[in-house]
Amino acid sequence: MKKLFVLCFAFISLSGFAQVKWQPSPEHQAGLPASVKVFFTADSLDGKPFRAYYLEADLKDPKLEILTRIGNGKRYTPKQYYEQETGNVLAVVNTTFFSFADNSNLNLVINNGKVLAPQAPVRRKNPNGPDTLTYYPTTGAIGFFRNRTADVAWAYNVGKKKKTMELTAPYAVRANGQPNPAPSRRTARNMKRWKPRVAVGGGPVLVQDGKAHITAEEEMRGGASFIGPNPRTVMGYTPDQKLIILMVEGRNKGVAEGASLEQLARLMVELGCREALNLDGGGSSALYVKGKDTIKPSDKEGQRPVPAVLVLKYKE
Repeated sequence: MKKLFVLCFAFISLSGFAQVKWQPSPEHQAGLPASVKVFFTADSLDGKPFRAYYLEADLKDPKLEILTRIGNGKRYTPKQYYEQETGNVLAVVNTTFFSFADNSNLNLVINNGKVLAPQAPVRRKNPNGPDTLTYYPTTGAIGFFRNRTADVAWAYNVGKKKKTMELTAPYAVRANGQPNPAPSRRTARNMKRWKPRVAVGGGPVLVQDGKAHITAEEEMRGGASFIGPNPRTVMGYTPDQKLIILMVEGRNKGVAEGASLEQLARLMVELGCREALNLDGGGSSALYVKGKDTIKPSDKEGQRPVPAVLVLKYKE
């Protein structure tokens, strides 16, 4: 993602906040290679009960494999995806937002350079009339490239071939609340091809250039219920190409109340991320490591079935 010239939804100063203390998680470390580590905290967050895990994976390790899997019209739990996979599976984590009606992914999914799911448009009631309007938000996505680097971008798929494009700023709504036309080279300035080998989308972007930079409003990810404390799934990467997957437990009264978008951004900055992205959270949040859950899922049934996951494997 290149330097932006848009206003942030929020900018958070790190001063005045005590850093969360993390410790290794031996039960999740068992069976992992040295390039992959799991950490845990039960430290409070801004005075509230807090529980979270994060996985750190060195993208430069040539034996580390990152791929996506989709349900092809069905939804499976991260555990089920784990059990369906062959080889040395290290971890499985939920990713995109999705439709409960038809199990479709609402955000970008790419595997081996192929678009498995494009970014979907958003339909909402016209604020100035009785009809429904179609918006084309460019929500955040995290991509992994063949040279073992990562990038967070505002992405959209254009044309019949659904080519993935990177924009320099979110693109969704005009000042009067009306939608922009679908992104194209004609309507979106400085749009260019974005060619990750693997990518997953969600939103909003939380961190850019090592600083909190939340674009929830621009990505149409607003609303008090969304931006407030919740279970969370977040991905980012550090300048030395370490993948960070943060998993925040929530809706567990007195034990883990979750985190807001502002708190997530601060946590990812504290973990050294250059860029970071929020993904589907709430009952969907689940990180399954070597046959073990990390956080307690907030759905009473346990892990929620989802239509797309990110999988970490290790070559034998």
